[in-house]
Amino acid sequence: MAFIEFNTRNHLPGERADAVRETCAALANMAPDISGGDGLEMSMRIRLLPGVSIASVESSTLSVCRSPRQLADGNDDVLLFLNPADAPRAPRQGGWVLRQRGEMPCTGGPGYVGLNEQAGRIDFHGARASVLLIAFARQHVLPHVADVDRALRHSLPDTLALRLLARQASALARPVGDGAEVGDDERVRMGQQLLDLGVLALGAKPQARAAASARGLRQARLKAIQADLRVNAWRGDLSLEWVAQRHGISARYVRALFEHDGAVFSDYVLEQRLQRAFGRLADPQHAQSQISAIAYDAGFNNLSWFYRAFRQRFAMAPGDVRQLHAQEGLPA
Repeated sequence: MAFIEFNTRNHLPGERADAVRETCAALANMAPDISGGDGLEMSMRIRLLPGVSIASVESSTLSVCRSPRQLADGNDDVLLFLNPADAPRAPRQGGWVLRQRGEMPCTGGPGYVGLNEQAGRIDFHGARASVLLIAFARQHVLPHVADVDRALRHSLPDTLALRLLARQASALARPVGDGAEVGDDERVRMGQQLLDLGVLALGAKPQARAAASARGLRQARLKAIQADLRVNAWRGDLSLEWVAQRHGISARYVRALFEHDGAVFSDYVLEQRLQRAFGRLADPQHAQSQISAIAYDAGFNNLSWFYRAFRQRFAMAPGDVRQLHAQEGLPA
């Protein structure tokens, strides 16, 4: 899953303007208008998936344009300019304005649609402006949109599909740890999921909406729930109903989402709790904590069940894990 990262801090002051020009030209065939480039602060993270490109950009005052000269490349991607999922709607440190069919400021809504086949520019202003840019191949998107003219004239509506799209794209635009790269099949699946969410966010035709909802929206909801559980699995009051209420869907639908993915909700929660307990037992910082305290902290309320589940999952008792890692930490 190709990932590219650029930061002006990695360049000497005299090199920054040239580095920004080269990066914008190579990655998006756009031309930055830079004055006083030595003081420019810009970072860009790019994630490339089959049929989808994601760019998370933060910049101080800067104007980047796609002029008739750049249009000669024939790129006709559909572009979504979004406020990042964690960015405030009225940014204090800066903002951006898309100029293609009039002025479209970041404060006008969650984001806008742009077309690479048309000239335009994006202006960043302030100390630090953030934009999330998602590019889709035109032929994969516009034929499935019910009202293309409306989608191009107005800001994007704040829908569940758009929020999930922004959340997933923002997550994908972050670096992953060593060994966390995925295979080609998973890359294709992730690209298709983003494409489905993009079509839904733009207002899909009925047939396309049904297909995209069955694929992208369902998978995105499952990913959001799983991310929530990775944070909250050890809550004592966690339940299927609690999760369903947080995500605005029925408990039956939560269960169905896991089953469609070949999993079981309770098994997923159990795995998160067991992994938390294992991590604490193997961590020297928790060497003085009682095993029962670690079990309760991980969300278990029955020690017999904890010991049985732990042994079944890791083929060793909790005390064995602690002893093994304590021995590994001894000096040779």
